[in-house]
Amino acid sequence: SQVEASIKNYETAFRMQASVPELCDIADETAIEALSGKLRLLTVDVLINNAGVMAAQQDIDDMNRDQWVNSFVINCIAPWQMTVAFQAQLEKSLAPRAITLTRQMGSLERAKSDRVAYRSSKAAANMAMRTLAIALQEKGIPVCMLHPGWVRTDMGGEQAALDVEQSTKGMLDVIDQLTLEHSGRFLDYQGVDIPW
Repeated sequence: SQVEASIKNYETAFRMQASVPELCDIADETAIEALSGKLRLLTVDVLINNAGVMAAQQDIDDMNRDQWVNSFVINCIAPWQMTVAFQAQLEKSLAPRAITLTRQMGSLERAKSDRVAYRSSKAAANMAMRTLAIALQEKGIPVCMLHPGWVRTDMGGEQAALDVEQSTKGMLDVIDQLTLEHSGRFLDYQGVDIPW
C-alpha cells in the first residue's frame, strides 16, 4: 500500500541520515554546541562519550603541564559538556542513557605513581559524571561511567586481556540493561560495580 511504501521510504531515509558521521572537535565547546544545534531535532536514546587521550609525558620526573591540562579537557570536561549539550535530545527518548567510558585507572583504590595525567583526569571524569547523574535524575536520564576492560587496542596494547569484540559486546549488554537505578554508578563491561 501507499502507507507501507511511505513508511519504508521514511525508515530508509532515517537509517541513511543516522549513519552519516558527524565530526566534532570535543576540545572546542563551541563545536559541541554547534553539533547539538545541528542535531537538535533528533532523539538520542544512548549517548556514549568514548573519546580519550593518554599524554606522553605524565610521570613525576617527566610531566608536561599542557598535556595534563589537555587530558582534563578531553577525558573529563568534554564528556560533561557533550552530555549537557545533548540533554534535550536525550529527554525526547523513552529510555535515555548517557554513558562515559572511563577506566578503573581512575579509581582512587587503584592509585599508582605512573600515568598521572590519565589517572587524575579519569578520576575527575567519574566525579563529573556523578554530579550529572544527580542533576539529571529528575529528568529520567541515567548517567553511568563504564570501564571497557583491558582491551587490545593501540592504547591497551597487545598484552591486554580482551579483544575489541568481547569488550564491545559486554558493554552493549550492560548499556541495554541500564535504568535510573544504575545512575551514578561506575560499572565494568560485565556490569560489576567498580569502587572508585
